[in-house]
Amino acid sequence: MQKFAKYFSILVVLLYFFLGIYILVGTQFQYLTREIKIIFAVFLFLYGTYRLARIWTKNREDNRE
Repeated sequence: MQKFAKYFSILVVLLYFFLGIYILVGTQFQYLTREIKIIFAVFLFLYGTYRLARIWTKNREDNRE
């Protein structure tokens, strides 16, 4: 079960990154200004990076035990 949770967490991180890219280049959000799209994308990238760092540190702690 823990292996599934690890892979699911990585999948969620990838979704954050892809959603940030989609907001930046996608045609679906043309009603938003360029600045708003950049703010949302940067937020998603930063949160994805934070989640990835949490997964990485948790994985290191689990390997030490």
